[in-house]
Amino acid sequence: MIAEFGHFALILILALGTCQAVLFCPALFRASYRALGPTPAMAPAIASGSLPDGMTGTTGPAETSGFGVWPLPFAMCVLAIIAEAALIHSFIVSDFTLPVVAGYSHSSTPLIYRIGAAFIPDSGAMLFWVATTTLATLLFALQSVARGVTEQDRVALGILGIVVALLAAAAIIDADPFMRSGMAPLDGSGLDPELQDIAGMIRGPILYAGLAGLSVIFAVTFAALPGAKLDRAWSEQLRPWAMVSWTFLGGAIAISAYRAYTEQAWGNWWYWDTSENALLLPWLLTTAFVHCRAVLEKTDTLKPWTALLALSAFGAGWFGTFLVRSDLLGPLPTALLSSGDSVALLVGFCVLFAGAYFMFWRCAGGMIDNKDFSLISRESGMFLNSVMLSVAAATVLIGTIYPLFLRWFDGDIITVGPPFFVQALIPIGLPLLFLMGFAPTLRWRNDEAWQIGRRMKLAAMMSLIVILFVWMRFINASPLPLLGIGLAAWVFTAALGDLWERLWRQPDHGEGKYRNLQLLGPRYLSMTFAHIGIAILIAGGSASAIWEQQISLSARTGQSIQIGPYNLQYEGVALLPGENFATRKATFIVYRNAQPVAELFPEVRYYPIRGIETKEADIWHGRDGDLHVSVGERAEDGGRVVTVRFLPMMPWVWGGMLLMLIGGAISICTRIVLRYKKNGVPAS
Repeated sequence: MIAEFGHFALILILALGTCQAVLFCPALFRASYRALGPTPAMAPAIASGSLPDGMTGTTGPAETSGFGVWPLPFAMCVLAIIAEAALIHSFIVSDFTLPVVAGYSHSSTPLIYRIGAAFIPDSGAMLFWVATTTLATLLFALQSVARGVTEQDRVALGILGIVVALLAAAAIIDADPFMRSGMAPLDGSGLDPELQDIAGMIRGPILYAGLAGLSVIFAVTFAALPGAKLDRAWSEQLRPWAMVSWTFLGGAIAISAYRAYTEQAWGNWWYWDTSENALLLPWLLTTAFVHCRAVLEKTDTLKPWTALLALSAFGAGWFGTFLVRSDLLGPLPTALLSSGDSVALLVGFCVLFAGAYFMFWRCAGGMIDNKDFSLISRESGMFLNSVMLSVAAATVLIGTIYPLFLRWFDGDIITVGPPFFVQALIPIGLPLLFLMGFAPTLRWRNDEAWQIGRRMKLAAMMSLIVILFVWMRFINASPLPLLGIGLAAWVFTAALGDLWERLWRQPDHGEGKYRNLQLLGPRYLSMTFAHIGIAILIAGGSASAIWEQQISLSARTGQSIQIGPYNLQYEGVALLPGENFATRKATFIVYRNAQPVAELFPEVRYYPIRGIETKEADIWHGRDGDLHVSVGERAEDGGRVVTVRFLPMMPWVWGGMLLMLIGGAISICTRIVLRYKKNGVPAS
């Protein structure tokens, strides 16, 4: 019965989302009328002055109460919580009359994984996307009330109502999580063993939280297009949403990369499959939008390009979700059998974004930049940065959907893997890193080349020294990783050098250097942390590619394996029971300088419910790098197949990702604090 409450709540969300769109239809119509111009049928009414005041393009003052704005979003949010709780309850009590529970759970599945399974299947993930979008809609409504509700805010809420209604309709039509079967099985099929880890379960919710933030950016931008009201107030309104979305999407990418590295025993951290690319596309475009939004807020320029990025970031996230859910790029014949499961999601995408891009096409001419900037300026640098990020996103999209188009045209089935993406993105990524080094030092409006050279000479010398040192140490190394390490040193030194100059070469304002740090503002500190994080990530990834060592052998109990600065002693395999699996757990003692430093326990697990065997690697994160150890079946000589990889500086990759997320968190948290604590420190 609880599942029926959840189903009814989901239907009510669809109805209320439609009501919210209809309620604000007058504002939507007025906005469209102003943008597209009067139709011939309206000409007599215009001449006679008989049109309502709201359709003449005039906008009234901002509301002060905003009472009519938040009740519908609040009701939708409460209903979404009820629906989500009903689905989680169905998984907890193992209600196998729901096909989604029977397909992704089992009575022996641990409780924590039964709860997490509510977010993993397409139907559960779609419901969570609806829930996060309703929450974002409510938060935007409250933000509008705090600022004073304007007609533009009402238009944005109407568009958000359309988004919620489309997502709810897709959840009901494509994969209804509360659909019951006529005859329930005695038990479920169990959760896919590769998904039974905490990181894999929280990745989806974090991703959809980021997409929910992008939906607000999309709606507010769409609402601002008719009147070309992409001004500094619009940019300021979207700043927290941009940083929240960027941070959540970056967190989902970091979790996906670390999970591939640790959980699936592949020993690498990015594989350019459809699921990973669906994460990367909106993150790249959101990164470009964050940069251009800052330019617009500061100098009131780049309006059309910023609006296009705001629309496209959400569009890329929606389309990527469709690709993953539809499984169009999966192996045949499974893909052909399941490719129609997301028809409503695709139709909603086409309807929503066709309207958005048509509105942009009609209104882009009215977004004239009132101010100019020189070729050598921060505006130019950030614009080129955003263009390169957009080209990178387009390259990833082309590589992702190319097999689909090829199948449509001649029936050939191919896989576009890492070699294509690496070769295609290197010509984009290297100039992007080079420009990133200049970003902190460039001045707004106009700058001088000789002054830039003076500021960047330390970074240039440091990058050359690092390249020469690594090349002399590893003379046969590939040039691309060497160049990556050099550019990482370039970005790192430039970011730290600019921070040093701002802290120690600026006036003290009579209050010391700590006051200088406060006056830099969260936006500058966020940028610095993000750039340093990217530099550390690139350095770690390039170094691990140069110095990686791998050994694969048949090991016997008591045998020692030497790799890098470590020596591993194989202690054998023990057969042990798990919660819902049986495992063969190997034991390795790690020695460094003849001293034991760690024990590693890679496993081979067998899940009887699914009849699947998985490899679970174990990793030692040492100061020299990562030891990645996995075990396999018995070899022909009676030993155990063991694969050991030593990846120097691999912890730098994870540390760089963490620093980038810290940069986003600094911007978000600082603005929240400064919002409610007026201490005179600027927010940007």
